[in-house]
Amino acid sequence: MKKIMMVGLLLTMMVAVQAQVKVAPKMAKGMQKVYVTESKVGIPGQPEFNMTAETRYSVTGAVKGGYTMEVVTTEFKCDATDNNLAGKLMSASAELLKGLTIRVTTDQDGQVKSIDNYAELKKEVDKAGVQIVNSLFEKVPMLSQVMDKETLKKQVLSSITPESMLRSMTVTNSPLMLNGKTVTMGMQDDYAADYGLKMKRMYFVNGNKITTNGSLNMSKDDMKQLIIKEVEKIMPSQADLVKDNIDQLMDSGMAKIDSKETATYELQDDGWVKSILAETTYQMMGQNTKTVVKVEIKD
Repeated sequence: MKKIMMVGLLLTMMVAVQAQVKVAPKMAKGMQKVYVTESKVGIPGQPEFNMTAETRYSVTGAVKGGYTMEVVTTEFKCDATDNNLAGKLMSASAELLKGLTIRVTTDQDGQVKSIDNYAELKKEVDKAGVQIVNSLFEKVPMLSQVMDKETLKKQVLSSITPESMLRSMTVTNSPLMLNGKTVTMGMQDDYAADYGLKMKRMYFVNGNKITTNGSLNMSKDDMKQLIIKEVEKIMPSQADLVKDNIDQLMDSGMAKIDSKETATYELQDDGWVKSILAETTYQMMGQNTKTVVKVEIKD
């Protein structure tokens, strides 16, 4: 009896190990999918706030080896109050792209390969960036105590690059992130997350659901370089001080960096994502930021 149970357990384990899913959603010209993304963000010292976005994905044509698609964030809302500095800054980048049409090219499996109209988008983003920064300084007077308008404008606009836009569709918790992957139990890959973090992600398959676990994959030297780079961008006047004391800061734990991510993707029969539930934590200098993201397809 025990031998039979052991054989059954081994067979179950082997089936699980061999489980794999090829994510290749059905695509055709004229196809359209709309997703609603709800994010809850908790930052130390600031009230928790929520962001809601509605994004439309439209397949506009077929090309050699793939498809063309338009991605538009049609709605975006953030309930961060005017005195919630972190919330206002985080929502600024999302507001830049609201209403703008991002044209992309995918391979035959729907994996995004390029942003095709960045030059056109940049003109609109630059214009919107100036308006958003001016509005932030009017609504949040304390901003002037942290940085000047030009520095903030550079920070906001630097978040919208061809690389960051591509990453938002192929690396972060996007309905397109898994496209083109053949996911097997225990599969791992490396990826670059926000803030330049080097991460490693592991995949698990359970029927039409794929769960991913991400963890930091950086050496001490990697972390030191990242901290110095970020300080040079945000507080250039303090960069030399941080460089001179970086080892002490690292050894004391004050500059410790850590990040974890868990996400579950549920797939529809047509291969498109039905829903995503993700939780990401980011730690630096003993402070933890937590983001919970829920994405659902709209009927």
